[in-house]
Amino acid sequence: MFGIKKIHRYVFKEHVFPFLGALFVFSFIFLVQYLISQIDKLVGKDLGFMVISEFMILSLAPIFAEVVPVAVFIAVLMAFGRFAEDNEITAWRASGINFSRILVSSLLFATIIAGAMLFYNNNILPDANHKYKLLRQDIAYKHPDINFDAGYFLDDIPDYRILIREKYDDKLYDILVYHDANDVQETIWAKSGKLEILGDKVILNLENGEYHEFLHGTSEEYRRSSFDKYRMVVAVQNLELRRRDSKFRSDREMSITEMSGKLNEYRDLQYKSQSNILKNLAQSGFDTTGVKPEQGLRIVDLAITDVKDSSAITGLSKEENKALRERLRMLENTKMRVRSFRDMSRRYKQAESKYLVEIHKKVAMPISAIIFVLIGAPLGMIVRRGGLGTSGGISLAFFLIYWGILMTGERLADRLLMAPWLAMWGGNIIFGALGMVLVHYAIREHITIRLPKWLNKIIMRYKKK
Repeated sequence: MFGIKKIHRYVFKEHVFPFLGALFVFSFIFLVQYLISQIDKLVGKDLGFMVISEFMILSLAPIFAEVVPVAVFIAVLMAFGRFAEDNEITAWRASGINFSRILVSSLLFATIIAGAMLFYNNNILPDANHKYKLLRQDIAYKHPDINFDAGYFLDDIPDYRILIREKYDDKLYDILVYHDANDVQETIWAKSGKLEILGDKVILNLENGEYHEFLHGTSEEYRRSSFDKYRMVVAVQNLELRRRDSKFRSDREMSITEMSGKLNEYRDLQYKSQSNILKNLAQSGFDTTGVKPEQGLRIVDLAITDVKDSSAITGLSKEENKALRERLRMLENTKMRVRSFRDMSRRYKQAESKYLVEIHKKVAMPISAIIFVLIGAPLGMIVRRGGLGTSGGISLAFFLIYWGILMTGERLADRLLMAPWLAMWGGNIIFGALGMVLVHYAIREHITIRLPKWLNKIIMRYKKK
């Protein structure tokens, strides 16, 4: 029993220095690469040493979160590669100690790292990301604009919700503006536009869009118009102060608790939008019993088709034709309102999905460190090399595949094409299954026999070097 505990301590210690070394090397490489890409935004700004240092430290915060799982993977590969190279694993097995008991120390090491990263991702990284965003904006602009990120609702302006899907330099694309105050609901959509600040006013210069106005409590009062250019001016009190001390945070700048509050907010907004769909249907004479909000537009379309078919019947009186025209006009207005509320509900659903994705990501990324142990330990035994170059190359290749799965899932979830939990945990599920297979064969000492021929050839080339 004493020998087992000693081996556990020995295996655990063998992970520490490779982990710290890999963490330093890869963090430095990624930081330098990022700073090179941002150099044009830093030069010529007459920034002091403290500002540059703060920029570098804050830039390192998200890099650190991404590099830690890679560093764990490298540490495990290096440790088990050296154990196999020095025939230590063979000696332990001859002493009756199987692979699963050796793996316990590696899993403990990864679990400690994962726990620390959960705390870091939830409590330290959000504030670091927020400070970095504000610092970057202060460097980029002499008079910083209102803080917003493409793809998120801007809530800084009272009674307004502004969603900008894409942003390139100062040009904005696919802009949605919701204004609900004084019994008037305005919905403005524009293909493109620009945002500027003039004193205490926010000015949106919109191009190629539509304007919708709906008066609450009066079902008939609905206006719709198209425009080539539209200038929206909003007066905001103390705008300068709010811009410099913005409370707006995107999902990457929030803790799990803060994002949970946002989830409840957007779910309430979805419920209100869906309720408004049913309310408008009821006001237009439809029976909404058992009707789901997503069916609203189809129901109105069918009613419009029926009215048009009825108006085509010959021999109708003037009163009947007039009634059909009135009914058609009312249905067309109802269709516009229902479509507007449906689009609002979908936008709120997309916003909810973004926060759900980030919540799962804050947990899934640290857990990946444990998953990589299940893959790294058997691979280290196969490669039988404990050098940083071999271990770093293999771990980086696996992590890039994992990161590709993660990013693809995030994009699909943002478009509501995949459940947020599956988008973020899909990589862990795939790599976890692969790791369990490798560990299964490693325990039975058949892992080298089961490998594909092409992989064995690659390993033999490494051994010859």
